[in-house]
Amino acid sequence: MSGIFKKIESLVEKGKEAHAKTWHNWAGNIVLEPELIFHPKSLNDLQEIVKKAKKHGKKIRCVSEGHSWSTLSVTKDYLVIVRDMHQIQVEKSEKYGWTITAEAGATIKQMDDKLRQHKPPLSFDSMTVLSSVRASGIVATGSHGAKCAGASISDQVVKLQIVTGDGELHVFSDENDPKEMSAARINLGLLGIMYKITWHVQPLFKLRMIDFQPPIKSWLYPATLKEFVEKSDSVEVFYWPFNESELDRNDDKLWVKQWLRTDDPITTSQAELGMERVCEDLETRFGDKLYQFIVKCPESTPYITNLLWKAGPVSKPQNVVIPAPDAIHYQSGIDNILCDDLEFTFKADKDFANVAEEFNHIVDSVYAYAKKGKFPMNLAAEMRILKASPSLLASGYDEDPNAIYCFIEVLAIRHTSGFEEFSAELATRWMKKYKARPHWAKAWEHVPGIKPYLREILGKRLETFESVRVKYDADKIFFDNKSLEEVFYGSPKSTFTESHL
Repeated sequence: MSGIFKKIESLVEKGKEAHAKTWHNWAGNIVLEPELIFHPKSLNDLQEIVKKAKKHGKKIRCVSEGHSWSTLSVTKDYLVIVRDMHQIQVEKSEKYGWTITAEAGATIKQMDDKLRQHKPPLSFDSMTVLSSVRASGIVATGSHGAKCAGASISDQVVKLQIVTGDGELHVFSDENDPKEMSAARINLGLLGIMYKITWHVQPLFKLRMIDFQPPIKSWLYPATLKEFVEKSDSVEVFYWPFNESELDRNDDKLWVKQWLRTDDPITTSQAELGMERVCEDLETRFGDKLYQFIVKCPESTPYITNLLWKAGPVSKPQNVVIPAPDAIHYQSGIDNILCDDLEFTFKADKDFANVAEEFNHIVDSVYAYAKKGKFPMNLAAEMRILKASPSLLASGYDEDPNAIYCFIEVLAIRHTSGFEEFSAELATRWMKKYKARPHWAKAWEHVPGIKPYLREILGKRLETFESVRVKYDADKIFFDNKSLEEVFYGSPKSTFTESHL
């Protein structure tokens, strides 16, 4: 009889494992072949996976949508893909008002739809542009939106339920333990497998979304930026390379998006928005074909980016009033364009002088490379301004809750020649000048000296986080990442020296 039960147990466990032997992230820059891939559907499944790993001495890493460029999900042992866990519940509490609780694999779209359909309709205060990414992924990595008075999306979280190294479910909240919650909010998957996440949400509101394209030479100044941010709900500033002429920096423009809260009537129907999203999806599919040509023929970059600029932002000036989720997720089809993305964060000067300086420096660098016949940035540079975060591992951490941080990034089509060199140069500059920190989910591991640098910069916060991690995963079941090993346990003295600059 014992043989029969072992056979049944084997079949049950096999049913939770994926048939595929390999996994790759969205961008395709990471491909791995772990020993086992699991697709859990319940809390019980998560607990059994952890117990199995503990029994066999295996490590576990998790993935949701796979929209990260860094190696956070890489493992040689057990990979847990949480996409089949997407139950959602909306509740009202005395302390937080309306909340939404989602299982780890719920997409932002699924949560948005649930909130809209609720009576009364509700909304997140801020969220990522992408609606295809999933709950646990954006929280674990400290992802963010564009709300100027907001911090990371993780800072909107009021409760986390995590299956930790003992195979049991533990609840993290500020009420239970604020230090542990500060570690759990942005945990990089190091505390365990996230099961459920609870956010504070609010009544559905409207945003006026305004697009305009000012000349760089007359708009990208500290006073202009500061005034603009102070009067806006949310702001994104884009630079699209070579957008107004072949190779003349003085003619180039920015693409600026501004959101303002409003009680004005809605100007665009859901049917019209739906048609716009369909068109955007088609446009990005077509644009990707042209971008693939750029990768093969880099010298064509100025001409094709100029063409795509005229077919994109310039052709669609906007001043519309729409529900907040539609304004926050303003672009469809982003997933159609595979790219590389580096993002760093630094504290903004009170007068925004360093913010204007660094965005101008990106433009200058694009043209400096072009003079050498190199075109390493062919997609966009982007900048957002947010408040500081109190979460221990937040890229924009600061003890001052009113501190302002600049989140700045550069993007290029996958396999673009020279992007790693170009982006690493920028990152190194920001590290040296401002002690800038990377967005954990974006590309950062290629930057020279970054791991010992992060260990030094994070300092005591890393020690505090580690004290929480050890409590819930003493056997390091969830610690199977070379980069994080070097950040957490590398040489106490940084090797980030002038030789790296």
